[in-house]
Amino acid sequence: MINTHTLLDYGIQVGLIDAFDALYINNQLALFTGLSPQPYTPSNNAVHLGEILEHLTQEALQRGRIEVGEEEHYQAALMNYLTPSPSQVRDEFFTLHAQDSKAATDAFFQLMTRNGYIQEAAVKRNRHFSVPSVYGNIQCTINLSKPEKDPKVIAKLKDQKAHSYPLGMLAKENMGYYGHLGYPGRSNHRIIPLSLNQEPFYLQYSPYVYYEEHVIVFHEAFIPMEISEKTWHRLFDFVDLFPHYFLGSNAGLPIVGGSILNHEHYQGGKARFPIEQAAAFASYETQGITIDLLKWPVSVCKISSHHRTSLIHFVESLRQYYEGYSDPTVDLIAQTDASHNAINPIVRKEKDRYVVLMAFRNNRTTEDYPDGLFHVHPDVYPIKKENIGLIEVMGLAILPPRHQNAIESMVAYAKGEVTDYDQRELYESWAQSFDVAPERTATSIEQAMGKTFVKGLEDVGVFKQTSQGQTAFKRFIEGFLKTKNT
Repeated sequence: MINTHTLLDYGIQVGLIDAFDALYINNQLALFTGLSPQPYTPSNNAVHLGEILEHLTQEALQRGRIEVGEEEHYQAALMNYLTPSPSQVRDEFFTLHAQDSKAATDAFFQLMTRNGYIQEAAVKRNRHFSVPSVYGNIQCTINLSKPEKDPKVIAKLKDQKAHSYPLGMLAKENMGYYGHLGYPGRSNHRIIPLSLNQEPFYLQYSPYVYYEEHVIVFHEAFIPMEISEKTWHRLFDFVDLFPHYFLGSNAGLPIVGGSILNHEHYQGGKARFPIEQAAAFASYETQGITIDLLKWPVSVCKISSHHRTSLIHFVESLRQYYEGYSDPTVDLIAQTDASHNAINPIVRKEKDRYVVLMAFRNNRTTEDYPDGLFHVHPDVYPIKKENIGLIEVMGLAILPPRHQNAIESMVAYAKGEVTDYDQRELYESWAQSFDVAPERTATSIEQAMGKTFVKGLEDVGVFKQTSQGQTAFKRFIEGFLKTKNT
């Protein structure tokens, strides 16, 4: 029989709680659930956490303790009773960090997984595959927990005023917040305070991790995203604190920016990405700094040095140079009625060497491309219409959940097992445009989706991987280096 005692057993077995504390938590859970407290004796029966929470949630629904739509909030609140207090989590994190930064993040990640905050069951449902390309293998995931967002809506969010509590999805006030319909439960949420560039930030994990140990670092103040000299000091401070993680930022402009433009934040983690295997088609050396122009669909240069201070000065100068740079031969225009150039900065540490990936972006729109000249083009929309963010710049496609059913439906349609399916016209038109193999299989459709994503990345590149584009990229970098040497 599954009940709150089963939940206590789970907490003891995975090390979330001490058996002595279970007596206290037993009484607290009785009060929260509205059930009469019963004497608790630990049991060794092993039951999966998802099964326990599902049973307790259904029982609460039947008793009228919660309403339909409140299930997630109730489950997070149950797990809060098994989660150490915020100050205890913080103190244990920094005690470990003083000895080993990786041990600190390992323990924090395990805590957030064991307490159910990281939606492990949902993440396991995601579909993963890789696609070979001229740039190397591209990774793809169909994220079944991630709703698709329209870039136009995202752009409007940049100027949206905070009008509720918490101020936003990344606000520190989410910690312990029960939530409401339309807003997720965060009762079991915990964050770690950090000082980056002598500014208050917080570290948390994404509940729907897109890659290994997907970390989010957000500013305490609810300020808009912006790439500036401060950005570099924050990113470099972070990789000094956590040399086993990378940290990067979306651009602070619509179309080329992230999905939360009104709150300064960064994304990082433990994962390695396809871009890190990309070859260079041109390389330069100056004052102990190496600059590699990568053979990659998005226009990216890799800049590395052992010297932090000089490297920060170099990359900030390059950022400023690019923000004012135009090259009409490749349709790159920095300024019309607004500024259009921006970058995605990504920083990693390789032993004692700092490595910066700088992706050059432009959000100019034209009559032919009203959603963005260097945004994914309309032929890619059936597969990917959202903004291309820093994770996708590095070669991991985060595709919308609608593709999951579409793959199965396209196979069935080709076999004559169904005569229609949701968005058939959209997918069948795409299949013809991208030469999906007539003998359709799930694998062949996945490969076509991946190739379509690569086409989208090529659309995003401001300096195309053509002879003309590579020449323009080299002209840009060599022009910048000339200004540094004069």
